[in-house]
Amino acid sequence: MLKDEVFELAGTGGVVQDVPSLVQLEREVRVGRKVLLPVGHAQFSYGRGLWDEYWCMDGDGEGWWLSSDEGDYALESPVPKKNWPRSFRPALGAHCQINGTEYRVTETENATCTAVRGEFPEVLDIGETHLYFDLSGRNAEIATYEKWDGGEGWTAGRWIDPWDVKVS
Repeated sequence: MLKDEVFELAGTGGVVQDVPSLVQLEREVRVGRKVLLPVGHAQFSYGRGLWDEYWCMDGDGEGWWLSSDEGDYALESPVPKKNWPRSFRPALGAHCQINGTEYRVTETENATCTAVRGEFPEVLDIGETHLYFDLSGRNAEIATYEKWDGGEGWTAGRWIDPWDVKVS
């Protein structure tokens, strides 16, 4: 019997699908003026495709989520719980405000974690499904609300021009 990485990890982990990306684990990447070190990589499937999430650290020890989906990039940071929108009712078209920025829900979907490697600020389980809501602001701002068994969270940031993502 031939054993490959998929066989070895069956039932315990996932294998990251190789998708062309400028972002690699443990290799600094410049996003605009920010220099980030990707330390974790997760892939999520949303039915019609998948996207990559990289947990990155900056030089000040702050964590950032750098997302890559079909050549589009977004950079978001966790929103402290005290700044979460109050009385948010998640649904398409719903509005909310985070740190003075107005957002509107433009997409909602379920995403399943299919693979992880590296370090993250939270436990990501293979097969775990998150309900997510993508919210858009006026000037390329983006926010995400996620809900999963046992938790929820908010991130906020902005869309990044792919030409502003450079390998250091």
